[in-house]
Amino acid sequence: MQVVDGDLVDALTILGLSRKEATVLAYLLLNGNATAREIMTDLSIHQPQLYNIMVSLERKGFINVQQSKPKVYTPIGMGVIMEMIENEMLKRKQAVVKALTSLTRGDRVRNLLWVTRGIDNVIYNSASLIQEATSELYVSAPPVLLSRLIKHISNLDPRVKAYILVYPSLDDELLSRLKGIKSLVEVKVNKLGPFYFISSNAESCVFAPSKVSLLREAEPYGYVFRDRIMTLQFIHGFFDAWRRAQTIYRRGFKTSDYPLVFNSHRFATWEILKAKESKLSIEVRVKGYLTSNNEEADITGVPLNVTIDSDVVNFELLPSNGGKALLVGGTNALIEDIESEYIEIKLRNQ
Repeated sequence: MQVVDGDLVDALTILGLSRKEATVLAYLLLNGNATAREIMTDLSIHQPQLYNIMVSLERKGFINVQQSKPKVYTPIGMGVIMEMIENEMLKRKQAVVKALTSLTRGDRVRNLLWVTRGIDNVIYNSASLIQEATSELYVSAPPVLLSRLIKHISNLDPRVKAYILVYPSLDDELLSRLKGIKSLVEVKVNKLGPFYFISSNAESCVFAPSKVSLLREAEPYGYVFRDRIMTLQFIHGFFDAWRRAQTIYRRGFKTSDYPLVFNSHRFATWEILKAKESKLSIEVRVKGYLTSNNEEADITGVPLNVTIDSDVVNFELLPSNGGKALLVGGTNALIEDIESEYIEIKLRNQ
């Protein structure tokens, strides 16, 4: 009796095959092809059972049958099967992530914080957050860790806006890989990186000190925050380093990319400034709260003056329905008229 590798059989069952079907397919993959008699002898399977297995494998498209005497059974290519397994595993992983994400998002008032030990666990938590991104993604990382995240960033919906800050340097090979990401908006380099940081939708984040991310600590660690306020505080520091960093690549936006949706007031303000510098005619919708009385606000208008410096990031909004211009700030706005939570940038007459 021939022994078939158990790990290979386990992998094939991911494709919806029974244990017996997976065993026969594994046997064929290892041997190239075989007749029914050879399979029965080597695997100790009775003829009626083997007949049902071969009919099932042929119907599911895993084997081809040479109509000779005796019939010869040949498996489809190993590369095709490997791709099928990878696709199925990705689907299952995405389903699990979606289910776990819905549990976390279902209770917005329950804020979570935990420590993650080891650089691999920092990366795993970062990858999970990246997969959750639906509107924007913020990344601050050294090349050694960014390289491990690129495949996850590459799988994002192109409508997600990805902003990446690399420290302490960026080589041409890694830049070329970044340019291939459809969701990428802008890449900057800052020799003195502020910290390792991954944020999805400005709601959750992974943080680690820059020394840890540069693998200069014997016991690497990071923090995971499922907390919007803390995430926005980190974005504050990230953005301050971002605006002073050197732009290496900026894709810019096409007409079809609009409207642009942001949960981060700082990066929305950044893109409003870029649009005005490009002489685009835009209008902005802001949802949040009036700082004077904490009443909900939902205002659409034309952005006027934009201020971005170390102390202040805000813009004026002239409402479309008339009235005076209002100053729009972010979370914990003090000098502004509106504390924004959602900003949408549209091309006028879009």
